[in-house]
Amino acid sequence: MAIDLIAKFSVIRPLDLEEAEPVFAPFLAADEKIQLAFANVRDQVVFTDKKIIALDVQGFTGTKRDYRFFPYSKITSFSVETAGTFDLDADFKIWLSGVGCFEIKFGKALDIIAIGKFLAGKIH
Repeated sequence: MAIDLIAKFSVIRPLDLEEAEPVFAPFLAADEKIQLAFANVRDQVVFTDKKIIALDVQGFTGTKRDYRFFPYSKITSFSVETAGTFDLDADFKIWLSGVGCFEIKFGKALDIIAIGKFLAGKIH
């Protein structure tokens, strides 16, 4: 069965929370904190205590930025596909009520099981 993705992001390394803070601070509620952060060359994905925010940096100069917000309250299900022997990344698919599915590809070195456990604790 084919999945219609609304967005696809790829991250390969952990990002220091202090480095992520100024990038995402304008989009955080007063009491909201970033708990996990990951990056690729220019793109970033953070998990706060309320939502997932994905940043897609676009264009040659990188001045165009597309922020996507995925509240935990809208997540209906998710799947975790670990990387195999010859895979470079693990797949994390998340379905949101009324929106569809988005995917985050995590580099093989990242602990996809721990990320899945974190998300499982956030959705009800």
